[in-house]
Amino acid sequence: RERGLAALEKLRAWGASKQKSIRVSTSRAKESQAARAAASAALKKSAKGDEKVPLEKRVYLHVEASAETVTSKVPSGAFFYNREWSVGRVLDAAAKSLQVQNVNNRVESEEEKLRVFHVEAGRLLEFSEKLGVVCQSGNTIVLLRGVGPAVPDLIQT
Repeated sequence: RERGLAALEKLRAWGASKQKSIRVSTSRAKESQAARAAASAALKKSAKGDEKVPLEKRVYLHVEASAETVTSKVPSGAFFYNREWSVGRVLDAAAKSLQVQNVNNRVESEEEKLRVFHVEAGRLLEFSEKLGVVCQSGNTIVLLRGVGPAVPDLIQT
């Protein structure tokens, strides 16, 4: 009988600890959801971009440039772009905003070309991809120079 009561007491203690952790994780989820909403509102408030882009078509992004590519004192910022724009067009607009020299249309070598790295996806984006397909508001993109093509050419000719 004593063993049964001890086991029952352990079960109650285990259940109480689980219930407590469920309450804590639920409140943390609510807090993180509130924090995400606040961060999103702050991003939308501070973002700059073409005012002609309709509100419903805007994608708000954190944009950064690698240290060696920046000529301005501010190497990052919050911007919005049209979700229907190609990544190449976003690259042009972001480079202009961050005062990064963009010579992609004048050079052939990959060492000089700028590329867009999507932090959340962990990959380089193709110039022809649509922004609204590959990025969501709140994501971060980084302008990098000399990292090569987004997808390496595996067929050597």
